[in-house]
Parts: sequence; C-alpha cells; structure tokens
Amino acid sequence: MAKGKAENNYNTNLASEYLMMSLLSRAGKDAYLSLGNKKGVDIVITTAKGGYAIVEVKGVNKNNDWLIGSKGIFPTGKNLFYALFCFHGKINELESIADFWLIPSEDLAKNPPVKVAKNKAETVYVQYTFVRDNYEKYRNTFKWLDAYLAVK
Repeated sequence: MAKGKAENNYNTNLASEYLMMSLLSRAGKDAYLSLGNKKGVDIVITTAKGGYAIVEVKGVNKNNDWLIGSKGIFPTGKNLFYALFCFHGKINELESIADFWLIPSEDLAKNPPVKVAKNKAETVYVQYTFVRDNYEKYRNTFKWLDAYLAVK
C-alpha cells in the first residue's frame, strides 16, 4: 500500500475533523460528523433540551492561516463555533499533539482576524498569528461550547 502525505490540505482537514470528534466523544458530547467533501456543516452537537451547536473545523499543518471559504464573507451565528487546529508542522509525528482554538463565531467576528484575498473567488482566511496572540483563552478548551450547550 502506498504511503500518502498527511500534510496535504484535504488530509489535514480530515484529520482535524476526526480529532475534534474524538475530543467531543471523550468529553461526553452528543456529536455527529457530517461526511462529504462539499458539506455545509462539519459537526453538529445536540443537547438534551433539543438545542444544537454547529462546529466548523479548519486545520493547518504549519502555522498558516486557516481557509474559511471563497464567498468573501465570514459566516457567524449564535450556535456556530470555529475549531481551528494547528499541528505545528508535526502532523506526521503521531506522538505530537495538535493545538485547537474552539471559538464562538460571534466572538471571532468582534475582532476579525480575517483577511480576504484579492482574487475573483474572494477567499477568506483567519490569521493564525492573530488567533495565537489574542485568543489564548479559547485554546484547548470546551469552556464556551459547554456554556452555550448548558442553556440550549
């Protein structure tokens, strides 16, 4: 069997989605992964009260900016969270641990670390360095997701 490269964008995002599912499962969340390459939602988490949260997962191998989309907009919503994973260039090292920032989309939009590429596709990115330097309280925690799920 041929060995593939984990650091390509598709594999990095796929690894990030499954890693988030693993973390959510370990934390006892009722989470569902949406499958497919062109889906609108990555993970849905439901509550006993009938509420739900949506987690949009983005992953990078190195300390690059996260690609959000190509429509020139940064989607937000009260129930939308961004899980931004970074493997720090060590995605092929299975003993290494990725960092993630699980940020409510509305909080991320308040101080937008967003840039739009000047191309026809209007590609939107979230800047790694800005998130690293300004969103430390969201790193490697479910605190804000837990608070949202507790009331929904």
